[in-house]
Amino acid sequence: MENIVIFSILFLVVLWLWLKLNRAYFLQRYIRKQLTRGIRNNKQEIRLAKGDKEQQFEVYKRVYNHAIVTSKKRHKRNQVKYECQVNNELNRMVNNPLTRLFSSLLLLVKGITALVTLFFTIVIGSIVVDEVKASDLTLPTINKETQIKLKNDASDVIDQLFTNFIDPNRGIATLAYDEVANSKIVPVYSESAYPEGVETVEQLAQATAYHMANFEQHFTIPYKGETADFGATIDEVYKWLEVNEPYYWGVFAESSSRYIDYGSVIEWQVDMSYDLTAEENAQVNGKIKQLTDSIPTTASEIEKIKFVNDYLVKHTKYTADSTANPHTPFSILMNGEGVCEGYALAALLMLEALDVEVKYVVGDAGAPHAWNLVKVEGEWYHLDTTWNDPLPDQGEKVHYNYFLLSDETMAQDHTWIRDDYPATATSNYW
Repeated sequence: MENIVIFSILFLVVLWLWLKLNRAYFLQRYIRKQLTRGIRNNKQEIRLAKGDKEQQFEVYKRVYNHAIVTSKKRHKRNQVKYECQVNNELNRMVNNPLTRLFSSLLLLVKGITALVTLFFTIVIGSIVVDEVKASDLTLPTINKETQIKLKNDASDVIDQLFTNFIDPNRGIATLAYDEVANSKIVPVYSESAYPEGVETVEQLAQATAYHMANFEQHFTIPYKGETADFGATIDEVYKWLEVNEPYYWGVFAESSSRYIDYGSVIEWQVDMSYDLTAEENAQVNGKIKQLTDSIPTTASEIEKIKFVNDYLVKHTKYTADSTANPHTPFSILMNGEGVCEGYALAALLMLEALDVEVKYVVGDAGAPHAWNLVKVEGEWYHLDTTWNDPLPDQGEKVHYNYFLLSDETMAQDHTWIRDDYPATATSNYW
């Protein structure tokens, strides 16, 4: 919130400076225009009066009076000041070539300076808008005694700004990210149940997920179900995994398989590679357990979602040039770097661990992209943690432009196969 106050003051100062410079530029330009017109209209008299100072004075007095009279209504409030400016500008224009050049240069400098200050006014103004957007959604970080309020009206925002100006830390509880991040990670290996029988497509998919959860690269599953078209059965297995096990579907890289039909049973032999190892996955699970264990069990859905969004944004730098595979939550959570797929998969795991309903979404946003759907108060909303992370990386700065959006809003710059995912609420959450 301190940033809003600082940038707002800076914006007002620069805006005031721009208004002053802009007025000075256009006023001098207007005066020069009126004087130039008067000099042009009296060009013959000026030439004839050359060498006669009294005659020149009378002619230039006529030019001066013309400039004053034509603008009397326009500058009525500051007429005395305006007359002084006209007099000074006329002297600079007629005294000698140097003063005339100085007047032209002065006008040019005022114009350039006005443009520069306008540029900075726009830049700082956009920063203030971003800060206000973030502030409008800045919730206390997981404090069970703090009530959440997202939909502020104008009076609430003003009151909040005033309160935080007096005491910026009032009511703000900060989770000790660094303490959690620096503590020792205890690896947690995935646990998955093997189905009692493998006689249906779903049971075959569950058995496959069991082996994938252990990141096995070679495994065999005996299948006792329908064997008429096992190729179609395999396709159904992969479709089931994509819907029901999006994390394992997201981290497996390649697969190939073959099967042997023994009549009453088919032996399905699978070779599969992954974007991370079982050990790396265990580190990810351990890290997530550390983070989620620090959150009060009484935290609301919106608090949990905000925590996940803020943590990923603050601790991750968007880059494909990472030491680990940037598409994995291992790179995101352990190395603090990665791309959209890693962000979305890390968010998926963290929110699942916090008992928040969440889905992994694949689509397009100018390029292949991944994000999440989360359920809040019975309604689905889009959450794009990648696009909430400013570029270039700004450390602790968090955006909320893609925090709990409706289908209609998200579709402005994202596309996805809508039939593959639940429809969202008709409007944004906030």
